[in-house]
Amino acid sequence: MGSVSSAPWEVALGYSYHLAAALAVRDALGIRDPLGLPAVVARPSLAVDATVHSDRGVDAEWLRWWERALAASEQDESAVPLSPGGLLGRIVEDNRDVVRLWSAERKRDVANASRPGRGAPRMRDAVREYERTTGTRLGGFRLKVTALPITGTLFLPISTNRILISAELLRHREEYVRRVIAHVTAEGI
Repeated sequence: MGSVSSAPWEVALGYSYHLAAALAVRDALGIRDPLGLPAVVARPSLAVDATVHSDRGVDAEWLRWWERALAASEQDESAVPLSPGGLLGRIVEDNRDVVRLWSAERKRDVANASRPGRGAPRMRDAVREYERTTGTRLGGFRLKVTALPITGTLFLPISTNRILISAELLRHREEYVRRVIAHVTAEGI
């Protein structure tokens, strides 16, 4: 019988309103982000002035907003204002209720997808099984996983301890767990 890790480990799964809002606005304006993240699920219909689509500064403004939202998602983002300021800030403010409702629905989707169904592998069981079958002890790692309301099965490590995933990947629990364990072993954390 193999031993199991006694070192503490944690995979904290969460949702970011700020990141979801930024992605919804990105898609409404047709902004191409450098990460190439897929389109949001059930894109909300936002009221946007037609001149915004031709404004060249919007892409750069969006990228700055995305980077701030990504940084805020590492901590208590409730302390960080949602509005990116400038032109995008006006769009967010004009569509605040639509974005909040859309995001609340997507957050429920993430919550539902994160509940493992019968027979679905649980992270703790998969870690134990990995340790038992390989003889390699995992532990001492802390991952922050943020589920995004986007299409496809995204798994995007943005640092050693931070991963962006799609809510769709959560629905494929076995694949999600496999990728987390592969990341932990590849990074040696």
